[in-house]
Amino acid sequence: MNLIQPNTIIQTSEPVRIGFIPLIDCAPFVIAQEKGFFIQEGVEVVLSKEASWASIRDKVAFNLLDGAHMLASMPIAASLGIGTIKTAMQTSFTVSHNGNGITIGNALYEELQHYAESSTDIRSGTALKKLLDARGIDADPLRFAMVYPYSSHNYQLRDWLSRAGIDSDKDVQIVVVPPVKMLDSLKSGDIDGYCVGEPWNSLAVEQGVGHMLVTGYEIWGSTPEKVFGVNSAWAEQNLEVHLSIIRALEKACLWVDEPSNQTELLSILSHPDYLNCTLEQLVYGFSAIKPKGQFDWPMKAYQRFSGHEINKPLPSYALWIMAQMHRWHQLGDIKMLNTIAEQVYRQDLYFKALGLIEEKDHMNWHLSAEDESGWLDAVASGKIRLHPDGILSGFAK
Repeated sequence: MNLIQPNTIIQTSEPVRIGFIPLIDCAPFVIAQEKGFFIQEGVEVVLSKEASWASIRDKVAFNLLDGAHMLASMPIAASLGIGTIKTAMQTSFTVSHNGNGITIGNALYEELQHYAESSTDIRSGTALKKLLDARGIDADPLRFAMVYPYSSHNYQLRDWLSRAGIDSDKDVQIVVVPPVKMLDSLKSGDIDGYCVGEPWNSLAVEQGVGHMLVTGYEIWGSTPEKVFGVNSAWAEQNLEVHLSIIRALEKACLWVDEPSNQTELLSILSHPDYLNCTLEQLVYGFSAIKPKGQFDWPMKAYQRFSGHEINKPLPSYALWIMAQMHRWHQLGDIKMLNTIAEQVYRQDLYFKALGLIEEKDHMNWHLSAEDESGWLDAVASGKIRLHPDGILSGFAK
């Protein structure tokens, strides 16, 4: 699909190959292509629809793709060699914040009502803890799904369970299910609940097959969800092209967040080349329209795409993600956390691409030598948490 047909394409290099997963938060990549923002910045881009996050990771690692629409944790995991061959990756642009939620099926929701004195007991996981204790160790485990082991969905789900006193490794079973299959898996009873991005929580409520309990915002506050991730070797060899793509994506994010563009946005995304779905399946991802249920999305939990505070890469979030990997037994013994965070979340390139002067306090995220040595354990034990408003407000002890 190509809505924009320019007379000439400015080429400063070979076409840049960028992968994406057909989710609503791939919108900035699609819009940068279809509205001509890549071309305006002098870059020819070829978008490649990919089937899984593992495919995205591997193709960027082996130079089949130059960069991609990635989970915010993916460049960190790849750079550390967690779950894959070790390949230096980086991000200089955050595509979106928020958008996740936890939803359970009707059957589990009905069971939980017997263990709840109020809806708060269900939403907090308190009723789930009581149910699990009553079921005993011989009962088949409840199954919860998330999209990828190294994702905010996995970490937010486990954090929510943990706050209710539930051991996510022993008391329940957590499995990987692609986002597009979440709803069908819930309908069939293959899973009892999931943590996923929109619109799959809203659609479960609208179709009457599930109940949304909590948003990712209520667990972690505002945090990065997707980024533009690249192979670091490619970035070093193609600096100007890389910076041009960042500028194009910033324009696209502003366009996506403009309410007057929503009708056109949904029409473009629904095309078979992209999400290949109906407009009705997309509307919940981008607007204040949400289905009415026992729980309503707070506006601050909606997915956000644009603005300096959203798009700027935050090395402090890289520190947080590494601590989550440590907490959930994915991370080996590593040191130099500050260095890793700075190498993967390249705030300097973001400022350079947009012609901005680096903020005076841009290094305030750095851990002291004392804090760095105990950071992973302090987060894992709950001594350090994200500020309730999210990573932009730092950490709370």
